Order: sequence, then structure tokens, then C-alpha cells
Amino acid sequence: MKPFRHTEVIRTGYPSPMEESIMVADKKEKPAIALLFADGDGREENARRHLAGLFPKVVAVRTSEEGVWTVRRVAANGERVGFLLFDASIREGEVLDFIAFARGRGNMRKVPAMVLTEGKDPEARVRVLEAGADEVLAIPCPPRETVARIHALMRRGESPSEDPYASARYVVGELIVDTDRHDVRWQGRRVLVTPLEFRILVRLVREPGKVFPREELMAMLWGEHWEVEDHNLSVHIHGLRKKLSTADKPCTVIETVRGVGYRVRDTAS
Repeated sequence: MKPFRHTEVIRTGYPSPMEESIMVADKKEKPAIALLFADGDGREENARRHLAGLFPKVVAVRTSEEGVWTVRRVAANGERVGFLLFDASIREGEVLDFIAFARGRGNMRKVPAMVLTEGKDPEARVRVLEAGADEVLAIPCPPRETVARIHALMRRGESPSEDPYASARYVVGELIVDTDRHDVRWQGRRVLVTPLEFRILVRLVREPGKVFPREELMAMLWGEHWEVEDHNLSVHIHGLRKKLSTADKPCTVIETVRGVGYRVRDTAS
């Protein structure tokens, strides 16, 4: 990730240095804020409307560098970031830089991140997902659906039974998944996976050999009450298989049961 340089003061949604110095004295637990990345032609206000009813404060920035400064000021004020929304007006490089920064911080590793895009390049979507985004949403999209998707992302961490970060270490043959370390090992080497890939893998290795229907996996990732393109799950499975392959041997750990879903082999090797 490129080194960050000092840039302009954060634009909106956050107190001035004088106000901040007064507020820091009160370190009580406060509701999570939403961090919004948007730039130009009223895009910020359009994106704010998706978040306004869900978070007591929405902080808007233009660049990854401004985002880093904001995260530090948020922490100093005793607050925390609870959601990341990247408008389509933000360049892909800025999105990738900030997500890499966020996923490298323990207190932001699990913060849901949604990226809005006007592009149709599937490779760009994959790059953003591999960087650590939880969802890439093509726009224009009906406002109600956008809000529903944000709700679904927020619900993922609310149910303990669905928490992929619950303390556990799964060993299936040469595949090791450690939730405490958010670590995946395959044949002795570390495999870097995205948050959604990690959720899929944890679900599969909890019960080796069991076939999980596509519908069940999609409901786990995106919720049960609105539709998502079936191709989205295939993209994540493809990404996992690619990372669990070697130059001379394709992935055989994750098996497709045609017409049903996916499973991890009882003895992964």
C-alpha cells in the first residue's frame, strides 16, 4: 500500500480541533458512525441518504488518506467506525488503499464495507472483493434495495451462531482454518482470503463432507429477504479455489455437487 501523505482537513460530519479537544474528555461508549467516501456533483448527499436512518453520524471524506486521518480522530474521540461505503465517484486505487489499511487494523477487520460501482468490468469487482470489500453493488440500484443490502451486511455479525470469527481452529487434512488469527493454511503455506471467502470457508470446514446448498450459502452472505445475482457466489468460490490451487495441481478441496451446492472433502489433501 502506498504511504499516506497529509492532505486537506476532513470536509464534513466531524468536529473542529477545538470541538474535538472538548469531546475527548467524555470516553463513554458511543454509537458507531458510518464513513462515506464520495466526491463530486452531489454524489455525497445521494449516498448519505442511504446511511442517514441507520447511523447517528455520517462522516464524509474524498480520499483514502483523509479516511485514515478520520479513523484516527474517531478513535481519539472514543468513537468507532461501524460501516464503510464507497461511492462510484471514488477511484478504484483509493478504494483498494483504504480497505487494505482497514483490514490491517484489528478494530476494523470486521467492519462491513460496500463499494458502489458504475463499471461492468468483472475483474475490477474481483479486485475490490479480494482486497477485503464485503459487497460490490452495481448502480443505479433502487434506494430500498441499497438500504436493504446495508442492513444485511450489518446483520452478519449480530448472530453468534453465524459468527465466522468465533474462537475455533478447524483442521481438515492439509487445510487449517484458524478464526482467532483469521488465518488459512493449505499444505503448509498461508493463503490470503477476503472476508466473504473466509465466511464461506468457515461454514464449509465446520462440517466436512456435508453439502451446503447454494441458497443456504447465499442467505448466509447476503440475507434471506432480497435477491442477489447467483453469479456472485460463484465468483467467491472461484476465488477460493484459485487460492487453494498450485501451479501443477488444481484445487480439489472444495467440491461442487451439481445442482445442489458445495462441500469440503472429508480429508482435504
